[in-house]
Amino acid sequence: MRPKSSFSSRSPCLGHMACVAALLGAAACDHARSAPESPDAVAGAGAEAGGGTAGASAACQTPAAPNAWAAWVMPNPAASMLPNPVSYRLSSSGNQVTDDVSGLTWQRNVDAKTFGWDEAKTYCACLSIDGVAAWRLPSRIELATLVDWTTVSPSIDTSAFPATASENFWTSSPVGSDEGLVYLVYFDNGHTTYATTDYSYHTRCVRSSATAPAERYSLENGSVYDTQTKLTWQQAIPQALYAWTDADAYCKSLTLSGSGWRLPSIGELQTLVNETANPAIDLTAFPQTPSEYFWSSSAVADDASRAWTTFFTNGSTYSFPATATKNVRCVR
Repeated sequence: MRPKSSFSSRSPCLGHMACVAALLGAAACDHARSAPESPDAVAGAGAEAGGGTAGASAACQTPAAPNAWAAWVMPNPAASMLPNPVSYRLSSSGNQVTDDVSGLTWQRNVDAKTFGWDEAKTYCACLSIDGVAAWRLPSRIELATLVDWTTVSPSIDTSAFPATASENFWTSSPVGSDEGLVYLVYFDNGHTTYATTDYSYHTRCVRSSATAPAERYSLENGSVYDTQTKLTWQQAIPQALYAWTDADAYCKSLTLSGSGWRLPSIGELQTLVNETANPAIDLTAFPQTPSEYFWSSSAVADDASRAWTTFFTNGSTYSFPATATKNVRCVR
């Protein structure tokens, strides 16, 4: 078991009142700023991504609810040669990165310090970059869009996101099956995992106007179309379990309402996760889905004998030897 975090309880904003302000909104944050600033306030909480400071004068925003599922097309790493390759665009200052596929805009340069979960949410709520506020801690699926599973240490595009630590980064998404756990993304290899909130980890903030709709699936002829990601999924899975290469062959030979089926990437497979349920999937759209591991097409970058799966008990990801037998659900 990991040692309990020794992270300081000091606020990353302007002291205790500003932490409250992040939850109550800008007006409360303005009130907090009228009080004397705590000498223990952490300057990095309002730091401009380019290295200057501006957050101390920026109103903390009310944190938005996380997007529980993708309200955008899921990007794939450019090196994967799969559809929808990621396309990053830097702001003129070089402090923000927009993914033109997902539409998400990211803090480019992250604070070197680590935060507790509540502090991470407040840090993002109080952040100002290039004079722009409205940042928040990303959801699980939002942070997963940054993973480049074709590389390791770190598993991210380092041209777009330089000096990214090969360590865990917080998401804003609790694990629905256990209220004491929160999802993380481990950027050494891109693994989606989870931890209790009493640890401290790195933080990268996001902003977006996209909101996931209440309904997103359209069912027809044994397939499920996701109106947001534009992916079409096999609804009923085969009863047999497959080794990785056999799973790939199974999908390529599938003729359900036509051809063009393939094994999904690990990012695409994670868009199916319903964080509030076990099995961690929409059982109306995908009935009889077991709480088990499902193969992706994504090999482990530093070990070609292994490949990534999504665990539909809780939505985390794990790698297994390619010879292991797992479930399969195809996509096109």
